[in-house]
Amino acid sequence: MDKKILIAFGTAAGSTAEVAQAIAKTMKDSGANVDIFPVEEIKKIEGYDAVVVGSAVRMFHLIPKTRQFLRRNRRALQSLPVAYFLVCLTMSEKTSENIERATKFAEPMIKVRRPVSLGLFGGCIDHEKLTDPFGKMLKTVPEQDHRDWEEIHTWAQDTLTKLV
Repeated sequence: MDKKILIAFGTAAGSTAEVAQAIAKTMKDSGANVDIFPVEEIKKIEGYDAVVVGSAVRMFHLIPKTRQFLRRNRRALQSLPVAYFLVCLTMSEKTSENIERATKFAEPMIKVRRPVSLGLFGGCIDHEKLTDPFGKMLKTVPEQDHRDWEEIHTWAQDTLTKLV
């Protein structure tokens, strides 16, 4: 596959990075040419044929560094096929209400460019990694992991065909 895909992710405590890595591995295993970087390390996206942008959600919003990435690269993203994914606790249960709520979290992404695919994945609480003020608020909540790796793998495969 000669198309070059960028996977850009904004992570707060590492969970979204792990999802991005799983997506990259699935796409690479399918023959795609994939680069993966945290959003804050990406200076330009020229040279890519498609972009996947992922973000953690905190307090019902994309994390700030993902929003900054979208603003910085708005024009370039508008000219490429894009896919988006979110990692959030709202998706711990896949109800129609939660899907609708999580889709609203993705509105800043969708306003930049309508994606070929939107992945909405459950998040996790790992007290060792949640050291910021938000994480400290969650200390009373039991540790949990709602990421469905099979769903993530399937989404990555399906999305790859839509990007290329």
